[in-house]
Amino acid sequence: MIDNILAFNVGGLFAVIALLFYAFIFALVIICLIRVSRYFLTAGKEQKLMRIEVGKLAEEVHLLWQELKGGKESSAESG
Repeated sequence: MIDNILAFNVGGLFAVIALLFYAFIFALVIICLIRVSRYFLTAGKEQKLMRIEVGKLAEEVHLLWQELKGGKESSAESG
């Protein structure tokens, strides 16, 4: 009889530990899914901002090239 009680307690303890382990894994999966969804939501906004910045940089480079090209033409005409 004592053996049955001890076996039940150890089995019950094992079941509780297993249940806590599965709950922990499930919570980790949920947390990872939330973080990934937040990342993908902000990634689109970041890409849009990056495109705007690259467009501004390309415009500045274009203006600099025009300025340099104009400076070379004026120095060639005077020389």
